[in-house]
Amino acid sequence: MRTAIRLCWISLLAASATPALADTGDDVPPVTTAPDGQYAVMRGVQGPAGMVSARVLLDFNLSTDLAGKPISLAPDLYYSATDRLQIGLLHTGPMGWQSRPGVGLCLTGESRGCPKLYDNVGFDLMYGIDFGRAHLSLHSSLFLSRFDPLTAAVAIGFAGKLHLSERTAVFFDPKVAIAVSERDTQDDAVYIPVELEFQLARATTFKLLTGLSGGLSAFGDTYEIPVGVGIVQNLNTHFDLGARFSFDNLLGAQPAGVGRGDTRSLAVLLNIRS
Repeated sequence: MRTAIRLCWISLLAASATPALADTGDDVPPVTTAPDGQYAVMRGVQGPAGMVSARVLLDFNLSTDLAGKPISLAPDLYYSATDRLQIGLLHTGPMGWQSRPGVGLCLTGESRGCPKLYDNVGFDLMYGIDFGRAHLSLHSSLFLSRFDPLTAAVAIGFAGKLHLSERTAVFFDPKVAIAVSERDTQDDAVYIPVELEFQLARATTFKLLTGLSGGLSAFGDTYEIPVGVGIVQNLNTHFDLGARFSFDNLLGAQPAGVGRGDTRSLAVLLNIRS
């Protein structure tokens, strides 16, 4: 079983590099704004000029002996200044909606996994570039993972989506995060969230979620590979509602005493566009 899951994860990463793309025309629009327009898997990785959008996640820890410890609310806000340039204010981490509970507003108090109510923020910049019929954006972020002491890292990479067919796409967002403060306690790290997206119906998208993350100085001991599933339902032009369930480190290096299926989380998703 574990071997099959590893092979599935490797095939997802390999798919993200394939040059075989869907014939989506000469100009793939950056986002679908109407539920009866193109399928959601054909959306790009950033919005068109003038779009204000938000991704709001309500995250629940479901790990063994830690259910509900913590629960957090993480809003990400975006503004597309042009068709190419998008800026954002982030509260999820470098793994996007696969980030573990505890980021943003931590709601359950110190006794239930929240050292502080609010202790992280990020600033995001994306710039779309021409890449045939695929979507590709240069992607840079400044993450403040703790306020006292100020713990900051700059992430540099790119985000993209390859359209394998009208109903199938692969999203990927690899980045390297360089610690710019507290380097004694914060390591440089790599983050590679990956999603394989299937359009089940015109308004329903199913996603297989995985990726890779880990500190660079001790990667073999710290790398993590999540495996999860997600579903997103387009409600109308302005709203999507969805959820994901993940084993947060099913295939990565395991700390002593922690089973492969022990670390789990659930997130409820709301996308807003205007």
